[in-house]
Amino acid sequence: MMQVWSIVASHFTEAACHAERTISKLAITSYHQILTEVMRKRVELPHFSFNEALLKPMEDMLSLGLCDMATQDHIVSCLCELTEANAREMKSGWKALFRSLRSVKVPISNEEDTWTTPVFEVVSVVLERDDVYIFSDAIIDCVMCLQKFICSGSVQQSKDSVFVDPKIEAHNARLAVQLGLPSLKYLSRIATMLSIMYGLEQRPFFAGSDRIKVPSVGLGTDHEGRALFDFLPYNDESGLLKVWWIMIQGMCSTVLECHQQVQAQTMETVYSMLRALAIIPGPQFQILVMCHELFPMLTSWVKRSSRLKWSQNESMESNFKHACGLAIELVSETITSLKTETNKFDFDTEVAINSLLQHVMVLLTACVKQPLEGVARVGCSCIRHLLFSSGTQLGEHLNVVCHGLAEACTASLEPVQLVLLPFNQPARNDGEGNGLVRVYARKDTPSAVAARLTTLTRQVFLDDKQCSQADLINKDPLSPSLPAEEKAEQYMRSYVIAWPAADRNSKAPSRVPFSDLVIGLLAHSLLIQTINDLFVGDNHPTAHTGLSSLLRVLTPQTMSKLLDVVWDSYELCITFNNRPGLRYLIQKVGTLHEYTPGLVKQAQKSYVTYINTILYLRINVKKQKDSEESRSGTYSHAGLSLDSIDTSWEGILDTCLKEASRQLCTAYSHMYPGTQDHGNMARQPTNTPQKKTGRRDSSVSAPPETVEERFSINDIEHWTSTVVSVLNMYYDLSDEMFELLLPAIYPSAVELCVNVTDPRVRSSVKSILERVGRLKQII
Repeated sequence: MMQVWSIVASHFTEAACHAERTISKLAITSYHQILTEVMRKRVELPHFSFNEALLKPMEDMLSLGLCDMATQDHIVSCLCELTEANAREMKSGWKALFRSLRSVKVPISNEEDTWTTPVFEVVSVVLERDDVYIFSDAIIDCVMCLQKFICSGSVQQSKDSVFVDPKIEAHNARLAVQLGLPSLKYLSRIATMLSIMYGLEQRPFFAGSDRIKVPSVGLGTDHEGRALFDFLPYNDESGLLKVWWIMIQGMCSTVLECHQQVQAQTMETVYSMLRALAIIPGPQFQILVMCHELFPMLTSWVKRSSRLKWSQNESMESNFKHACGLAIELVSETITSLKTETNKFDFDTEVAINSLLQHVMVLLTACVKQPLEGVARVGCSCIRHLLFSSGTQLGEHLNVVCHGLAEACTASLEPVQLVLLPFNQPARNDGEGNGLVRVYARKDTPSAVAARLTTLTRQVFLDDKQCSQADLINKDPLSPSLPAEEKAEQYMRSYVIAWPAADRNSKAPSRVPFSDLVIGLLAHSLLIQTINDLFVGDNHPTAHTGLSSLLRVLTPQTMSKLLDVVWDSYELCITFNNRPGLRYLIQKVGTLHEYTPGLVKQAQKSYVTYINTILYLRINVKKQKDSEESRSGTYSHAGLSLDSIDTSWEGILDTCLKEASRQLCTAYSHMYPGTQDHGNMARQPTNTPQKKTGRRDSSVSAPPETVEERFSINDIEHWTSTVVSVLNMYYDLSDEMFELLLPAIYPSAVELCVNVTDPRVRSSVKSILERVGRLKQII
């Protein structure tokens, strides 16, 4: 019979797609009668797939697009009748049946009427029949069909996507709602039914589950090198967990592919399914699904956002923020459950929480690196939420979040490090570009986006006073003398800074989009503020307050890593400020007019954060040491010593404070004429920037060459206020702490007294020296 059917099937397909409606109707009716009779009299044997072959012509009729809409409706109606009459005997036929339904096409129309289709009647038969065998035979193909319906009306978006007809777009939106929303309800019912069947003592075998490939390895290692737990310790011979896994895997993929009209509802359904996993089958399965499916999906979404057009990014930004917020909320709920019911589970909850947080921080670091303001901000906000809203519940796991925070800070500075490369090397004279830095202008940015980027450029590279002056003097970021047409053209430009590679065989990037540079510095500023709030918060570093509950669980290695990140931020900002060629280039590209850009504000913030943290930790370590000595007569570091360093923790903090004070005072002294050091602070050879638009090259005049112009009056004023605030901070220390830190304070005060003539600084230095004299009983 199988041999006969292989010959007859092609004739039925050809006749059903005949242009004459009478012939096609007769062929479909006859075909339906044959299917009904064969399934009724012949039961398909195990490991055979004859019913799939019987329904294959139906799939060909719909998928090849050979039939009109009337014929398609007739075929779908026959499939519904066949399902209602022979659901138990369908077996392997479910594959071809649901593949046929996935190929159903919807006509384009201007009508607002809901398009009715009997395709969901087939799904109702599978779910409403109280028969676990029908459910187990059909559920995998049913889930894939419903997920295809959710993606109805979606358009693959890319940089090169063409304009979409409004009529087609309206049709796609209606189609997404009409097919997507009912499909989400059915999928929620399927998840509920799977949880019910998981509690059965004897579960049927789910057809096709043996072909599902799931991760067979663990989640890798955490930041300390510990192995994370492996996949699925459950005894699941029926394949139910595999079906559950592939359903959530498909739902995660559907979030990226579905139409934006149903994207928010799809995300809500995914997260409701993930929350339900914590109860049945359990939190271990939930964590594995989140780490293997949810977070990779969100990371892929982040990376995809940078490849889309600006208009598409604007429409996806709110949905991504929603998804990221739901993910952090779900993580917090899961960790709370694991912390409160530790003895209830038969797996290592500590390792599970570590793996969960590790994957979360990979996602948030990817957000911070994106050149989109909304995405970068949501990454910084989620990191801050994990620290301050869930930090008390995390306990020692807070170290994982802090390690991720340090990596995110480093990643946000990558564009700055790249753009500094051509300004750290001497100009090339090999005839290939002559070592010139070029700026490429592209007309691919909406005016609103370009104006917002200009505003962010002011916030990043200018101080608050300069920003307010720029807004008051000229709210238009472009020159008022430009003609209207040229202004409109300038408003639509985005810029890329490029330079010749130092080595022709090097694979390192040799170009940085200007938006990457600005957004990266913006995100970095937010993360530095988060570190400052973590260490000091609203407390004054010299106040007599103990360590916060968050700092008490951090290891010395974690605190050292965060301090290193803050200090690296300060040094990188100083390096940027010592490159007049680069600052001049940013001034022209960022349309800052007469204002000289720089990272003085960020350098101040990083330095003050570093000094505040060192003083805060040093004071509290001294208090802890005194408390231990008063109680037991001896002192133990109580965990505040570095395992890899023999020196005490107090000595390390003292050394850091002394070095930071010396560098600040030395750099500040060199800003005054006659004290420049031609070694460390000398201007490095810089390349003359050149601006390139299209095929024409227009040279930009060279940046200031004199040393005095490298440090503007505004720069000196800022650093003067920083030096004064640091000296006053030292003066506010108690007599005991002041004398203890005198080796770090006194040399810097002497150097400032010799080289600096500013009256405010000299007054603060005088107060410091007078206090030294009183403590040493000199005066």
